[in-house]
Amino acid sequence: MGWFKKALAKVGVGSAQIALVLPKTSFAQGESTSATVLVTGGNTRQQIDTLSFELRCDYMGWEQLRSNGEQGQKRQKRRMTHSLVKWRLPDTFALEAGEQRQFDTQFQIPLDTPLSMGDGKIWVVGNLDIPMAKDASCEVFLTVTPDALLNAVFEGFEQAGLRIEKVSNQDVELASLPFEQRMTLVPVSGRLMESLRRVELVASRYTEGLQLALVLSRQGEGVGDALGRLVGANKVKRALTIPHDASPVQITQHIEAFLDKIE
Repeated sequence: MGWFKKALAKVGVGSAQIALVLPKTSFAQGESTSATVLVTGGNTRQQIDTLSFELRCDYMGWEQLRSNGEQGQKRQKRRMTHSLVKWRLPDTFALEAGEQRQFDTQFQIPLDTPLSMGDGKIWVVGNLDIPMAKDASCEVFLTVTPDALLNAVFEGFEQAGLRIEKVSNQDVELASLPFEQRMTLVPVSGRLMESLRRVELVASRYTEGLQLALVLSRQGEGVGDALGRLVGANKVKRALTIPHDASPVQITQHIEAFLDKIE
């Protein structure tokens, strides 16, 4: 029956398996973590060429359905996957039937990793490269929270009377990532309820801190308000820079002063 077991292993039946064990599943942007990799042999001896890993996220992007030569272009929106980090362990070894091996690895959650808000997902994939057989893989989903700087920005807007209503990962061109995480904030208390309808925010990392790109939609009245929304006249685009060494109090002051100028 040896040949039959080998044939099954090639298509993944009774083949080697991989599991990834993390000390926790919730991490802040920029945080590093260790991980334990458990590799278990299947029903037959197999050669393992590589242990590889990816930190992935997803976003909404456009898929091309027709090429330029086919009666015009046609596209549709669909969920797409982006690899934030890739790494591997160079170990090459033979795994006996039923044998279990343990390896240690570590990785960092990049600062520009999107937050676990909205319907976007972040996960780690572990993969066994098995020559002449079906590769084995596993997935671990993560929760990514803002680092201290971005968290202080959110708290500053909250103190100004705004809260996050919607978050989406949308494709964008000419950026370090193929998408951007857009956050829609709405006024829920205070004086901003009379002057602002909503604020769209995109936070980008740079060497000195955070660059906030904001689109502020003003409140209006009657027909003029409806027309203004239609042509975009009620919208104001601004940018706000937050130094990485600013304290939470200073960040709140920056945000309040910024909003005072918009009213």
